[in-house]
Amino acid sequence: MKKALLTFLSWFAFAVAAHADDDVLYRSKVIVTGDREETRVPAIPQGFELAAQKLTGNPDIGQNPAFSSLATGAPGMVWSYTYHDRMFGTPIHDEQGTRDRPFDLTFQFDRKRMDHAMGVLGERPWLGARPKLALVVEVTDMARSYVLAADGAHGSELRASFEDASARFAIPIIFAKEADLSAIAQEQLDAMSHESLARLKSRLGADAILVGHLDWETNEPGWHAVWRMPLSTEDTRWEVAGVNFDAAFRNAIGGAAKRMRPSN
Repeated sequence: MKKALLTFLSWFAFAVAAHADDDVLYRSKVIVTGDREETRVPAIPQGFELAAQKLTGNPDIGQNPAFSSLATGAPGMVWSYTYHDRMFGTPIHDEQGTRDRPFDLTFQFDRKRMDHAMGVLGERPWLGARPKLALVVEVTDMARSYVLAADGAHGSELRASFEDASARFAIPIIFAKEADLSAIAQEQLDAMSHESLARLKSRLGADAILVGHLDWETNEPGWHAVWRMPLSTEDTRWEVAGVNFDAAFRNAIGGAAKRMRPSN
C-alpha cells in the first residue's frame, strides 16, 4: 500500500509539473497603453491569436475563416491577466500618468475553452516538449556579411530578436558558436551537404536545423529573408520581404514551427 501510494504521488507530481509546463502554451503577451479596461479588452483578440499560434504551432491560424467569430468570444476564455510596466524604475513625468505608460499585458487563457476553440478550427494543442531548432543564418546588412553565432561580435540585437520569436512560438533555438561555423564559408551555406548539416545538428544537440539568408534591400526598403529546412522532407523553403528583422524572425520561427508540428 505504501509503495502504491508513493507511486501515485510521484505520478501526480509529474502530472502537475507537466501541466504547469504546458500552461505557457496558453499564455500570450501584448503591449498596451495604461493598465485600464478600455485598452485591455480590445487587446484580448490579439492575445487570443498569439496564444492560438503558440498552442498549435500554426502561425497562419488567424486566416482560418472561423477564427474571427471565435476571437470575438475570446474575453470569455481569459482565465487571468497581469500587467508589467515597461518603464518600471523610470519616474513618471509631470505631464504623464500611468494611463500613458506602456505596459506588457499577459493573458492566461483557460485550457479547456482554448482546447475546444482549437477543435472548432480543426486544430489541436501541440503539448509537451518542443523540438530544439538550430539556426545557421547569414546576414548581409549595409556594412558587412556574417553568420550569426552564439559568441559572435556582430548581431547581438538580432539574436535577442530571435529569442523573442522563440518565446512567441515556444520553439527553443540554438545558435552555433564561431568554432562550429569556422569551416563554413558564407557563400557555401546553400551548398552544404545533408551530411554536413546533419553533423552540425547533432553536434549542437538540435532536433532540426534552419538555414537562412537575411539581406537588407534598399529598394523595398526592409529586410528580405529566405528560410530553408534542408533536412526536412517537404515544403522547406519560404521567404518574406520588406519587413523589419523582428518580423523576419517571427516568420522564420513560425514557419519552422508549422513544418515541425505533428500532423492534425
